[in-house]
Amino acid sequence: MTTLQTLVELPKGWSLAEVKCFKGWATADPQGPTVDDGVYLFHYVAGTGWKYYDQGSDWDCKDLGLSEPAPFCVSESVETAPKPANSTATSAKCPSAKTLESLVELPKGWTFGSVQCVKDWAGADPQGPTAGDGVYLFHYKAPTGWKYYGDGSGYDCKDLGLTEAPFCIY
Repeated sequence: MTTLQTLVELPKGWSLAEVKCFKGWATADPQGPTVDDGVYLFHYVAGTGWKYYDQGSDWDCKDLGLSEPAPFCVSESVETAPKPANSTATSAKCPSAKTLESLVELPKGWTFGSVQCVKDWAGADPQGPTAGDGVYLFHYKAPTGWKYYGDGSGYDCKDLGLTEAPFCIY
């Protein structure tokens, strides 16, 4: 649990609990002051270690490269596993899309398009084979570097300590 919690920045007052593992995948249940559904999904790749993959309530086993049912999957068939990421970001300078892609494991066929930064926050626009909305948000904290913060369609700037940013809602 401690290892996985270092990969994401949770909202104030939140922590990860009840970690469940299955064939290189781990889910962690977020616990905090408000009711939440869903879990964080992490993937382990030899040579690169654990990476944040997604947040939700269930995934298609085929998309995760699993050939047998997992407690967090909705199907049982599979073909190929997701590609591993392989670098980390250590500077507060606005990171590249490739740098942010190395911090999370995006679904197969997805990459980050544009990256927009305000202070120590970076918003990355996911691009993939299907239409989607939203942005992945990352936060820089010394000395640990850039960390995944969340993904969604907008964030309240006030909660992030910002007055305005392209990834904020007003």
